[in-house]
Amino acid sequence: MKELIRPSTKGPSAGAVTDRFVFTAASAVDPATMRRVPEAESLHDEVRVCLRRIEKTLAEAGLTLKDLTKVTCWVSEEKYRLEFAYAYRDLLAPGPYPSRALFVIGLPGDCRVQIDAIAARRKPA
Repeated sequence: MKELIRPSTKGPSAGAVTDRFVFTAASAVDPATMRRVPEAESLHDEVRVCLRRIEKTLAEAGLTLKDLTKVTCWVSEEKYRLEFAYAYRDLLAPGPYPSRALFVIGLPGDCRVQIDAIAARRKPA
């Protein structure tokens, strides 16, 4: 059975919950304007906003960032790839780090980063 959750935060972050997994995604864009939120000034800040939104969604399902098993990440330009990797590593330190794929792709508005995440429950709910 699947349940949908939406934490009480601004932004396009919601989740689908099954007995074993939580699926969610986040960007640091205000969906009404397609502009980055003010607290996402640097790329590091933008990654932080994404991870905080994911963290809030996971919390609604009783999980944390440590429960992440797989993330797919997108950056809008090749020049952001290395900066993203450093920010991601710093913000999830000391780990454990989930499996990650990182792609360069056109993103809407002035979005530079989007993260899609899958977290696993240790035991079925």
